[in-house]
Amino acid sequence: MKRKEVVSLAAERACNALGFKPGKSRIHRTVQKRMAIAMAMNPYCDQYEIGEVLHRHRSCIYHYLKNHDNYMEHWDGYKEMYHIAQLEGQITKLVLARDEIKKQFEEATS
Repeated sequence: MKRKEVVSLAAERACNALGFKPGKSRIHRTVQKRMAIAMAMNPYCDQYEIGEVLHRHRSCIYHYLKNHDNYMEHWDGYKEMYHIAQLEGQITKLVLARDEIKKQFEEATS
């Protein structure tokens, strides 16, 4: 699986976990979900990759990063959404690792 596919899959899983559909909506809860997903992906992806899957410019992702700590402390519901998106990302990594190990095992035993 190519990196772009993995990034898309991780974003899709996080979006599904939060009930979010990428787009240009500026509805309060939608913006929170988009920011939470972006910040959960941040340790693993660059700002261009995140922006691409969330339909945002790299500079928006940078803005989210710059304000993340403030949002965590003061924006009601954001922290919970961020943690859900983070867990979804970790689950995606584990599932992909499991699938890769299964593939290698099947190739070795066939």
